[in-house]
This record gives sequence, structure tokens and C-alpha cells, in this order.
Amino acid sequence: MTTLPFGARLGARLLQASFPLIGSVPKELRNLGPGIADPAEIRVPTRHGAVRCLVYRPEPGPGTPPVYLEFHGGAFIVRAPEQDDHLCRHVAARTGAVVVSVDYDTAPRVRYPVAEEQAYDVAEWVAAHGAEHGWDGGRLAVGGMSAGAKLAVNVCQQARDSEAFRPVALVSGYGATDLTLAPGDRTSPAKHPAVAPWLLNLMYRTYFADAGRRSEPLASPALDDDLAGFPPSLVMTAELDTMAAESERFAARLARAGVPVTHERFDGVDHGFTHGKPIEVAIAALDAVAVHLRKAFAAGNRGVVCESDQCGRTNRGTA
Repeated sequence: MTTLPFGARLGARLLQASFPLIGSVPKELRNLGPGIADPAEIRVPTRHGAVRCLVYRPEPGPGTPPVYLEFHGGAFIVRAPEQDDHLCRHVAARTGAVVVSVDYDTAPRVRYPVAEEQAYDVAEWVAAHGAEHGWDGGRLAVGGMSAGAKLAVNVCQQARDSEAFRPVALVSGYGATDLTLAPGDRTSPAKHPAVAPWLLNLMYRTYFADAGRRSEPLASPALDDDLAGFPPSLVMTAELDTMAAESERFAARLARAGVPVTHERFDGVDHGFTHGKPIEVAIAALDAVAVHLRKAFAAGNRGVVCESDQCGRTNRGTA
């Protein structure tokens, strides 16, 4: 593996250093999930070394709790699972699930497909060893926002191929699915969209530096010709997001493959709307995640499809 150019490495380091300032979550969202204790840390073995995971436990209830595996965003450069603390607490409180937030490796330290393989290895480990920790590994759902959404999709792809386990649900929030698109091919009605061409260029020059591999289905799930084995999926998109079109196309492809899909489109907001203002939109999106997961956990691994009034596309405004 060749060394990344100095400019690409410097750009990645500057993004990582600035993230605590630009990625802070409003205090109104930090209060979600009251009663959920601070997460414990565990280290999960993977083919690329042990990965730190944050474990959020729900308040004790009847039976063994299911598991939701969460992958954070950050353009495959930012390494900060703590950014999803409010989301993890909300899911644990609203669903009664154990939430495992994964601290996967990022650029410039690694590049594709390290994070994708770590994501699958953690999921496989949780499915196989959950009972040892008091979790129901047979009711494992996966999800994430932005880059994390792609990693959750990647887990479903690899689980389909390995047949070692089967996630009961997928949550994909404003994720990338086609890395063959040029940064300029992604457009937005917003004058200054959150995911600008410079950020996409930096992601391409660092984590996806090998341009020849971006057309692989693991790099670009939109190019996967076999999506029929995916679990019931929630796909959330934002009207102003430069990534919205590819996520919407992916949701349509899942539906054509026979996968039960709920597509929630949030109007008037941009990429990252689950982590910022308007607060009411962020909470509506987090509630949609909780509803989707509760249904999937209740169905278990029986493959129950969603009812007709719960499937399809929903538009939500900002008011």
C-alpha cells in the first residue's frame, strides 16, 4: 500500500482536529435517554486488530435485550463514536436494546476496506458472543449515519454472503452508496451544503485512495446486484443533502429486490440533521429509528415484513 500524499494526510489531520468544534451536538439532544448509564468500553477482536466499542445498557427489563450496532459518521476520516452518544442513549431508552457503538479505524491511518471488514467482524462477534454478555445476539440490528450508514449496509452485504448470522434490521441515515460518483456529480439546492466537494475529494484521496476499487460492491453498495437478502430497512434522507439522491436510489433498489423499506425524507434540512437543529426534526428522526428497531426486535429473526401502512416513502417538514 502506497503512502498517501502529504497534502491528503494533512487535510485529514486538520479535519480530525477541527471536528470537536464543528461536530458538537446541541445540549437539547444531549439530554435524551435519561436513566441510561454512561457506556462501558470493551475491545472486540477483528482481522485488523482489536476495536474499541462503547456499550450502552438499557434499564433492566424482562427477558434478554436485543442489540443495536451503531456506526458513527465522519467521511471515513473522523474517529469519534462519542458524537453518537445522544442517539445511542435514545435507542437504548426507547427500545430496551443494548447499543454497541463501534470505534472503527479511519484514514489516514488506514484505507478501504479496513473499516468495512472491522464492521462485519464486530457484528459477527456480537452475534456469536452476545449471550456471554447478557445480550440476545440473535436479535442484532445494524445502523449508522453518513459514513456509518454505508458500514451498516456493508455488514448486511457480508452477512448475506457469509451466512454466519442475519441482522434483523438496517438503519441507513444519509449515507454514501456509490463511490464511483465524482464529487461534482452530487448536487444540493443549498448554496453551501454540509457535504461539499472538498470534503468528498478529501475522502476519496485518503480512505478511498485506490480509485480502481471504488467500483467494488463493498465500496459502492449501489453496484451490488444482489440486495434480496437484506433485512427490513429504514432509509432516511435530507432534502438539502448532496448525498440524498444516491440514498434514495438505493432505497428504491432495495424495494425492487423485495426488501421491506421505509424511506423517510426530511424536508428543509441538510446532512447531519440527526445531530443538530432544528431539534424537533432531529428528535423525529431518532424516534423513527426507535420505531423501526422496536418492530424488528419484536419480529425477531422470523423475517416478518412491514405492514403496508408502514412501508414506502414519507416526507417530513421542519415545522
